[in-house]
Amino acid sequence: MRALLLLTLSALFCWATADIRCHSCYKVPVLGCVDRQSCRLEPGQQCLTTNVYLGKMWVFSNLRCGTPEEPCREEFNKTNHKLGLNYNTTCCNKDSCNSPAPRPTPALAPLFLTSLAGLGLWLLH
Repeated sequence: MRALLLLTLSALFCWATADIRCHSCYKVPVLGCVDRQSCRLEPGQQCLTTNVYLGKMWVFSNLRCGTPEEPCREEFNKTNHKLGLNYNTTCCNKDSCNSPAPRPTPALAPLFLTSLAGLGLWLLH
């Protein structure tokens, strides 16, 4: 009886995790996700999001599924001293839980809007 219960619970666990999908893309300022896909989460693995910053400015994010070869390991303020980049990696295991990466810093918004306005004026000229 215990074996049947264990087998049933194992089957339910595998069935529940088989449908979990993660977002997979590189997200960059202004363009958003480049090469957007989704990946199915393997049992025992997690979705991950790595956000990369230069100082306090968000540079890009990498969203993907963890694998047995490269499982998700949460890290905060991991620094590459040569490039001056900081990395934060978070893990999650619910359907589409790694979808939104941080938005560009507010300093990029005026630059982008100014560039668009300049392009518009040039086109009207």
